[in-house]
Amino acid sequence: MNKMKNNSMINFLFEAVSLKRLKRTGWQVLGGGNEESVAEHSYMVAVISFLLADQMGADVKKTLIMALFHDLTEARIGDVHKLADLYVKTDEKLAEKDAFGSVGKIGKELMDICAEYRNKKTIESKIVHDADVLALCIELKSLFERDDHHAKEWFDANGKRLVLEESKNILQELKEADSQDWWKKEREMIHKNYRK
Repeated sequence: MNKMKNNSMINFLFEAVSLKRLKRTGWQVLGGGNEESVAEHSYMVAVISFLLADQMGADVKKTLIMALFHDLTEARIGDVHKLADLYVKTDEKLAEKDAFGSVGKIGKELMDICAEYRNKKTIESKIVHDADVLALCIELKSLFERDDHHAKEWFDANGKRLVLEESKNILQELKEADSQDWWKKEREMIHKNYRK
């Protein structure tokens, strides 16, 4: 990382940490049931992006940077849900310029990576866009497992946004999975210990 004034870095970090407090607004329109923050969502996007980038032989470092910062502008413009998108126009490029501009040369690199993300032409940008959708679908899956039929509607609709075959395969597996199977063996051990 290039040299930057400490106060610039600190201000950038405070801006990034504000995403922990900023809730994703689409869940409110859907009727609640999820209090996910933008930071929590970005974390899952990064995890999924990492796995896909590795599997597909993409540039893992660039993909992770893109995933980590793809929603940073929401600290300035808010999380605008899909219904509001029909009516509200935001200036994401200006928000990026103002957010990343304070951190010098690395800020220019981040703006370039975010521009690449918006263009959806490189494999890395396609991975992060698909990871963004898959992170949402993981949240929706746990909701419709609890009989939220509206969540199922959004799961199915968002699945159609995926472009990569690898992502479509993950979605298919997600449809057939149970969100609690990841610790099924351990649950059985715990239950067995209860019987002792």
